[in-house]
Amino acid sequence: MTAILPRRSAAPVSEKRQTRLALSPILVGLGGLVTSLAGLTSASIWYDEAASITAATRSWPQLWQMLGTVDAVHGAYYALLHVIVDLVGYSPFALRLPSAVAVGLTAAAIVLFARQFGRPRLGVIAAVIFLALPRTTWMATEGRSYAISALLAIVITMALAHAVHAKTRRSWAVYGVLVALGCTVFIYLALIVVAHAVGIAWWLRARGAPARPSALRWLVAASGAAIALIPFAVVVIGESGQVSWLGTPTLEQVLLAQWFYTSLPFAVVGWALIIGGSAFLSRVPGFSLGKLILPLVVLPTLLLVAVSFAMPLYTPRYLSMCLPFVAIAMAAVLDRILSNQRVGIAIALLAALAIPQAVEQRQPEARDDAAWPQVSAYLAADRGDSAVAIIYGTVYGHPTATSRVMAYAYPDGFADTVDVTLVTPAAESGRLWEYTAPLETRLDRLAGVEVTYLVTSTSRDLRPETTSTLLAAGWRVADTVSFTNVNVVKYERARP
Repeated sequence: MTAILPRRSAAPVSEKRQTRLALSPILVGLGGLVTSLAGLTSASIWYDEAASITAATRSWPQLWQMLGTVDAVHGAYYALLHVIVDLVGYSPFALRLPSAVAVGLTAAAIVLFARQFGRPRLGVIAAVIFLALPRTTWMATEGRSYAISALLAIVITMALAHAVHAKTRRSWAVYGVLVALGCTVFIYLALIVVAHAVGIAWWLRARGAPARPSALRWLVAASGAAIALIPFAVVVIGESGQVSWLGTPTLEQVLLAQWFYTSLPFAVVGWALIIGGSAFLSRVPGFSLGKLILPLVVLPTLLLVAVSFAMPLYTPRYLSMCLPFVAIAMAAVLDRILSNQRVGIAIALLAALAIPQAVEQRQPEARDDAAWPQVSAYLAADRGDSAVAIIYGTVYGHPTATSRVMAYAYPDGFADTVDVTLVTPAAESGRLWEYTAPLETRLDRLAGVEVTYLVTSTSRDLRPETTSTLLAAGWRVADTVSFTNVNVVKYERARP
């Protein structure tokens, strides 16, 4: 006799689905945070991050003074770091933690964003792809605003989708406020708003009259945000000379470095998925995910590249804000044609492509070939108990700063030393870096000091002239140690 199994009721299935929907963004976000925290401080701090440190570790009035002359474009981010430093003190971990948290939050937001369009499965796939993208694994461990800009880009876009569906003044006001706040953190987020304009226009052309009210409300909200941002934009434009070092964009930067860092295999697979996913997304009628995603993937890059041929504004890092939308475009193919099991296999293959990049990015000298912690550790171990002076020379590849950047990033080896050539500390200078004087005018600083170290780069090497000056003043070379792009020379007073 065949046993008759009781039929399962629909309610438990519904409850399971609700549980999955509730847990998926949380689990994805936590997964993003955990993977981002892995090896967070393994790679050396580098020049760009040193700028974050020197800004965030000065007093609030000093930070405000600095922003009046340089880096106003990063002012909101520096303020965030300043709050963190006030709470827990500076460390490489504290510097990079906001980026790791932002990556986890962005992954969770991708799930929620896709759910706004009834695509929960797509959202989970896209969030996992986002976490695997080589540029994501890079920005997760970078003490700059790139990860936060990606989070703001997806949050602002979620606010737009909500406003279109809710059709309330409050929802549009929230969108406008988020646009204004987001652009003060990273002004290039204005390109996200331009992409929104194209998505709205695309919808308006397809639907006509039903889309007009939302199009007009978007115009009002975006215009209000633009007006509010005028004073900030004026200051930023006035400081635009600080990016004059940027060159003309190359095809390699756009197709490889921008989203795939240095992984050519990931770039080949990624672009194939982006093109295929865009084809699927573009076919959905109405105010669809595709009408938002496709302009967000394409337009910011096109606009920034085009402008950069007249005025240098492009670097691949700036387009990190588009990564959530790139991941959604890539995921659309997998969501459309693969079963859950095969999606898992596809994601595992993408992870296999991503892991070598993630490991490489966490090598000690992965950032700008910097060996700063090794220099600090050497000084801490070698200097002993005697009074020590430091002569800060050049830093590799960055002519406007000195090797003091190493002391900002890894202060232990440089603590309680005499800074021989310092005139005005960075925090008191009203600019990013300090004012200094030639060594020969500051030799009186060496009174009472028995050991002096020169820390200088291998390019624009200051060893010959420094050694000549010190030999004439009664010093001798005791030792020379070389690190990647850095030479450290130890001098001792010559004995009669």
